[in-house]
Amino acid sequence: MFRLWNQLTKPRVTVLVLATVLPGMYLGTTGYPSFSAILITLFGTYLMSSASFILNQYIERERDAIMYRTKQRPIPAGEISPTNALLLGIFVAVFAFVILTYFVNLLTAVCALSALLLYVFLYTIWLKPRTEQNIVIGGISGCIGPLIGYAAMANALPIQAWIMFLMIFLWTPAHFWALAIFLKDDYEFAGIPMMPVVSGIQKTVNQIFIYAIAYSVSVIGFYFVDDRMGYLFLLSAIVLTILILTFAFRLKQSMDKVLAKRFFFFSILHLFLVSIVIVIDSKI
Repeated sequence: MFRLWNQLTKPRVTVLVLATVLPGMYLGTTGYPSFSAILITLFGTYLMSSASFILNQYIERERDAIMYRTKQRPIPAGEISPTNALLLGIFVAVFAFVILTYFVNLLTAVCALSALLLYVFLYTIWLKPRTEQNIVIGGISGCIGPLIGYAAMANALPIQAWIMFLMIFLWTPAHFWALAIFLKDDYEFAGIPMMPVVSGIQKTVNQIFIYAIAYSVSVIGFYFVDDRMGYLFLLSAIVLTILILTFAFRLKQSMDKVLAKRFFFFSILHLFLVSIVIVIDSKI
């Protein structure tokens, strides 16, 4: 049962979502968020994120069945029926909303639910099958972690929360298109119009480089919009910016699929480190 749950809910992706909630929580309070506040906010966010992935797999079950990477997922593999997966996803989403509303506040619950709705309806159902820009617009759903964190502590969404939202918005296309390069054949076989399939790898790596620049500017720019950020954040942001831009430039020059996969994993580490430095520097 635990293995089935993990396959349905993509816990490795959810961990990154939770990592982006924490900076918002630490910046959203003048002191330190209590352990119970952190625990219940992360738990509710984890459940809502899990529900979104369950519903995503329900919607994409037919496409998953023909893609090599996804054909062993629980629904196409017959480990859970589509109806039961749908009911499970709805139940977990409702449960998460109730928990966040009752133990945290309504704004936090609405932010988390909006992430689910954007991911399921805007990205999965509408954009993903129709346009190579699917991840640019649909990626909004993955940017809401900092808003959840701020809402949980301050019951408000100030400019700092939206700048962190922008960071993740600019990070997402470069991150996801790198994976799409590595999985180009799979997406092409399934008829999913990812950018490497529709416009080729050359355009994709150029776009990755452009978004890496924009993301880097937003990371360094955060130093200027929150006066709690000191030299630790600024120096860390500069070093991390140099690293990701160098990586993106190498990918642009080589267009190598293996390097694209490495960039994908490095981008995860990069966002995680930025989040951790924000948390540390906000309280030093």
